[in-house]
Amino acid sequence: MLITRIKQGLYILAVAMLFNACTDDNSADPNVPGSDRDKYVGDWLCRETVSGQSNSTTFTITIQKHGSEDTLYVYNFNNIGIPIYTIWLVSGNSVTIPNQVISQVALSGSGFYNNDEINLTYSSDGDAVSAVCTN
Repeated sequence: MLITRIKQGLYILAVAMLFNACTDDNSADPNVPGSDRDKYVGDWLCRETVSGQSNSTTFTITIQKHGSEDTLYVYNFNNIGIPIYTIWLVSGNSVTIPNQVISQVALSGSGFYNNDEINLTYSSDGDAVSAVCTN
């Protein structure tokens, strides 16, 4: 009788593990709150400075969730224009701007979120750029 109960318990455990293993980890709903990227979503005023230049440029970017839990679309990044978007990847308070060519401009870089600001350092066609974005 004890062996039968152990077998039944193992069977139930195996079935439970099978159902858990069948969950699609990539089907996250981008509208579900609580992901790392939530704090980035919205309109941001960015002040961008190219290294070696004394003046800065100010423009607005719009950030939206897209696809998987870590992906954002950033419209008008680097003041390139709308409806052009750049892809950012989020992990916690850090953001990565993977190598990409947007409207014939090569972009890559990184940044972080702190106290309702996004601080960025990136390359735009080989120029070193820094930006602070506030919302």
